[in-house]
Amino acid sequence: MLGLLLSGAAFAAEPPATLSLPDLFARLAARPGLRARFVETKTLAVLKTPLTIQGTVEFRKPAYLAKHVEKPAKEDYLIEDGTVTVDKPAEGSRIRLNLADYPALEAFAESLRAPLAGDLAALSRHWRPSLGGSRKHWLLALAPIRPELAAAVRGVRLEGREDRVVRMDIDEAGGDTSSLRFEPLP
Repeated sequence: MLGLLLSGAAFAAEPPATLSLPDLFARLAARPGLRARFVETKTLAVLKTPLTIQGTVEFRKPAYLAKHVEKPAKEDYLIEDGTVTVDKPAEGSRIRLNLADYPALEAFAESLRAPLAGDLAALSRHWRPSLGGSRKHWLLALAPIRPELAAAVRGVRLEGREDRVVRMDIDEAGGDTSSLRFEPLP
């Protein structure tokens, strides 16, 4: 009996299973998509206090990514078919940009879209990924590869649990930061 208890204690003390980039991206690719509420906290040098933004985010394969801001003002951001559309109803403005014309914006969009799609090849075109943690709790750090991206973004970190992204932190080159927390919707 003592031997059985000790073997169980040894099993429980084993470190969590390690996680490789291909394994993580295969797990992410198996998910059908993402629908989540988000709270974003932006710390900007021009503001005395952080700005809090709330809304929903939705990802559908292969490349549909929408961010719907509800507070402080309604705004919609849609990335699809190689374009980004920014709609600000309160200002009566709508902007549509071809991502190929804005390489840094395209790379930034890939920092969230590619992991949600489980597309390591697309991510690696713009970012140098490094992974830490276990299958239960992981951290994916992204360093920009291209100079035009490095001029805008110092790095991005995605935190996850199992096969879900739960947080995204962005460090801009100028010192501003942004942190998004995601809570899944049914």
